[in-house]
Amino acid sequence: MPCIAVLPNLSYTLQMNVDDLVRTLPAAPSDYSWAWSMELSPSKPLNVRVIAALTAVAYEPPNEDEIILWFGAPSAGSWSDLLVGLSTDEAARASKFRLEADRWSYAAAHAALRSLLGSMLACAPLLLRFVVDSNGKPLLNFDGLDPAIQFSVSHARGCVAIALARRRVGVDVEQRRELKSLMAIARSAFATEAYETLADFSEAARRNALFYRYWTLGEAFIKATGKGFAQDPKTFCFNSQGRPTLTRVSADWGPVSRWRFDCAA
Repeated sequence: MPCIAVLPNLSYTLQMNVDDLVRTLPAAPSDYSWAWSMELSPSKPLNVRVIAALTAVAYEPPNEDEIILWFGAPSAGSWSDLLVGLSTDEAARASKFRLEADRWSYAAAHAALRSLLGSMLACAPLLLRFVVDSNGKPLLNFDGLDPAIQFSVSHARGCVAIALARRRVGVDVEQRRELKSLMAIARSAFATEAYETLADFSEAARRNALFYRYWTLGEAFIKATGKGFAQDPKTFCFNSQGRPTLTRVSADWGPVSRWRFDCAA
């Protein structure tokens, strides 16, 4: 059925609960890498709006030339305190994570998503309904809602991120750590050019930073296309420094100028 207009007490309670339990950040912490991808030419104007707090005020939906970002980190309380902001299915999925830190990340990301979308769509957050497409991409059930808003969610231990836009959009956040199997992962997950560029770096810190640049950009991109891991990661490649751009992409998702990116590695 169409979404019922915001019920003030329910909406306010959920948003204040999320604010109490999740600390909103201006960006991911310095020991995390993040990236976003959006179907918009780099030559077009773009406004990047970062949400400063999950308050009870109404947020405007994204404009055509805008991406909205939100970053969060743990605050007071436990992951179970966030269950009030989740559907029954979401609560069940959160509980399946073995570690509490992972349960918190999942619960925080999805409670915050409901809070933001509920505010933008004038809908009580818990009344929002989601569906999953054939590639596993979550989408809003648009019955009675604005069908143009698209979203992407990423959760890592200690940090979560959300991106919203009126175009294909994807976001990824990862905590950087030393990986003994870094080059083996790169060989299977990156384009040949990216793997060879990584192999040219002898300094471990620089190689690690570039690995996470490639990884987060790739994750954000396949989320934006909606294909997920069904998309062959070797069919696209990014530059290794400066403002991120595609250097190669398959005909299905080209040309390279079709997409816009940003990252911090």
